[in-house]
Amino acid sequence: MKIKNKANVILLVDDEPANIRLLNNAVSALGKTYFASNGEEAIKMAHQVKPDLILLDIQMPGMNGYEVCDAIMKDSGLKDAAIIFVTAHGDTEHELKALQYGGVDFLQKPLNPLIIEARAKTHLELKNRQHQLNLTRGTLDNIIHHLPVFVAYWDDELNNVFSNDIKGNWFGIAAKAMLGQQLKDVINQNNILDTTAISVLSTAIDQVMLGKTMGFDLTFNASSSEVVFVSVSLVPTLLEGKFNGFVMLLNDITPMKVLQNDLHQDKELLKVTLNSIGDAVITTDVNGIVNFMNPIASSLTGWRVEDAVDKPIEQIMPLTDSSGHFPMVNPIYIAIKECRIVGMAFNTLLHTRQQKKLEVEDSAAPILDQYGQTQGAIIVFHDVSETRAMALKMSHLANHDSLTNLPNRMLLQDRAERAINTADRNNEKVAMLMIDIDNFKSVNDSVGHKAGDILLKKVANRLLDNSRTVDTVSRQGGDEFIILQPEITKLDQVASCAQRILALFTEPFYVNEKRFDLSCSIGLAVYPDDSMSIDMLHKHSDLAMYRAKELGRGRWHFYADEIGSSVLARHKLEQYLRHAVQEQLFEVYYQAKTDIRNNKLVGMEALLRLKSADGLFISPAEFIPLAEECGQIVPIGNFVMRKACEDAISWQQMGLKRRVSINISPIQFAQDDFYDTVYKLVEELSIDTGLIEFEITEGVLARDIERTRDVLEALQKLGIKISIDDFGTGYSSLLYLKRFPIDILKIDKSFIDDMLNDESDEAIVDTIISLANSLKMQLVAEGVETIEQVNALSAKGCFVMQGYYYCKPMPYQQMCDYLQQNA
Repeated sequence: MKIKNKANVILLVDDEPANIRLLNNAVSALGKTYFASNGEEAIKMAHQVKPDLILLDIQMPGMNGYEVCDAIMKDSGLKDAAIIFVTAHGDTEHELKALQYGGVDFLQKPLNPLIIEARAKTHLELKNRQHQLNLTRGTLDNIIHHLPVFVAYWDDELNNVFSNDIKGNWFGIAAKAMLGQQLKDVINQNNILDTTAISVLSTAIDQVMLGKTMGFDLTFNASSSEVVFVSVSLVPTLLEGKFNGFVMLLNDITPMKVLQNDLHQDKELLKVTLNSIGDAVITTDVNGIVNFMNPIASSLTGWRVEDAVDKPIEQIMPLTDSSGHFPMVNPIYIAIKECRIVGMAFNTLLHTRQQKKLEVEDSAAPILDQYGQTQGAIIVFHDVSETRAMALKMSHLANHDSLTNLPNRMLLQDRAERAINTADRNNEKVAMLMIDIDNFKSVNDSVGHKAGDILLKKVANRLLDNSRTVDTVSRQGGDEFIILQPEITKLDQVASCAQRILALFTEPFYVNEKRFDLSCSIGLAVYPDDSMSIDMLHKHSDLAMYRAKELGRGRWHFYADEIGSSVLARHKLEQYLRHAVQEQLFEVYYQAKTDIRNNKLVGMEALLRLKSADGLFISPAEFIPLAEECGQIVPIGNFVMRKACEDAISWQQMGLKRRVSINISPIQFAQDDFYDTVYKLVEELSIDTGLIEFEITEGVLARDIERTRDVLEALQKLGIKISIDDFGTGYSSLLYLKRFPIDILKIDKSFIDDMLNDESDEAIVDTIISLANSLKMQLVAEGVETIEQVNALSAKGCFVMQGYYYCKPMPYQQMCDYLQQNA
């Protein structure tokens, strides 16, 4: 470091003007000169100009030169000035005295200008060099004491000579206190170093004393109870080849160690992550040379990691298009070249080392350093062979029936749209044939759903084998199939197809060597003749199929407008039925039963009634069969049963005890929990079961005879009377009357109506009355409307009658009044 010299300031002090001139001539070239003629003036001038050099005469009036020198040396602001004494005395005593007072030299009179100049020049140069040395030393001292490291020097006996730790941050000992202490005392104080660290440091010092420079890391116990990592450097100094001491440098490297540890943890975490993820990962340098691959990548490519490293990516991961014939550029090269994320082309094949072909998906990205410079690239990929195969399978399942593998409703919709678009362009027609297997539910009920499913597959195969390649055979669910026929030019083609389908069902089907004779009903609709959209085509073919069933099944039928009106009305009624069940819009009316022998009301029948939205009654003959078809009869029947029981209890409490007969639908009776439902209702209402009578039809007796008998016997034990409604109209059999616990027979209205005019009906009435009397069963004639019918029935032995002759069906409150009138 170069320090610029300031201009020299020289003060000349002498009481003789001639001497002042001589001195000035001698030194004026060496700096700026100032003059004083006595001691007081000299001191005053010195304070003003701060001289570097003073030429001072000893013999002066007042203060002599020694006194002036003493005053200047005692002044801290002036003591650095160099003083050369000037005197006529040449003896040694004065020269020594001058040096003792602080003088740096001695000039003897008479004065020699050349000697004056030479000595002045010498002392000024010494002064300047001392000044530069002080500045340098101060600067170095400032640097050392502000270094973020510990710097100390130990002599050959390991005593401290210097330390820059002014505050004692390192060993808990300030620099001044450490001065002169033995090294072993310093390192053993304050538990800064543990025994292991002390041992390592002592061993290292032994090597330093042999002249070796040592460097190593230690851990310090900081005052904050945290471990501090320290880099130690020990540098020996040699004097004539012998150990003379050493410099100790301690540098806190804790942040670097923490960073290294964090980097190591991050690296390990990244390694574990890359080795654990389900995707394959390969990294390369900027030239596409592999430098890392995880186990999944090794597994997919067939290359071991050690074999793959340092090889080009295209050798480890050769890619082609889906055909396997055309090589593709690895996305890594594009990512490196264009410095962007790159996705792999769709349907890319990876050729493994074992010559397998895998469908893969991936993306590659450049690896950048902190300055944004590309250092390589990473590619992440995975095998999608199974995924794509599964996607194709799922797509197939989404568009095909799982049982028959035929197109489902979704695929049929798509093909129908295309067929209609083609028909519009080519002026053609599109036909839809709705096929429903007749009475297939009975097949499932009799042989089970497993055999039923096999039958449906056989039906599907038969339909498929006998259809055109352009046709679509679809299963819509259950036992319903649809055939979509495009490219129709004549309706005869559609009719012929329907006829062929009916013929297919004339051939029996076999499942497990068991024969099944099936038939089907087919509805036909044609675009654009009677349907202007896919939805209408579907709806109209469905309506036509129901008309074919109504006409006797096992036939086909084209759609016509009147079919639509009828089925639409039926559909509206079905919707209203569901609404009525939900909102409890049904009413229960009652029709009295009268014993004509005493003209007393002996019971009544609960009859279900339903009004339409406009307030008009809907015929039970319309809504009850429909309720049975659409599955609403059970909740409706339960409603009637509860309402009739509640009303019977009410009449009993009014002192008007009468038995109420309740019609039980065959579907309601067939429910597994029918008896439990009745029992729970009886328990809940605490009703006298003698007030209840269940009317069932003959059809109930023909189904599952064992179960039917068990249920009827259980109901009879409960105290409920059982009557056969409409006896003689169905499966009339003396065997049924013998096997089942029947209490009452009801003669159907259809026989009563014509018994006076039709001998056959009269004979049937006579037989029923005779049969009931023989079996000691009660008789009820329903639908009695004239006095002639009353007289004829009473004459034959039937005395309990029900019909409009006695009273019409009436609601609860009106029946209350009627009961009180006939009490």
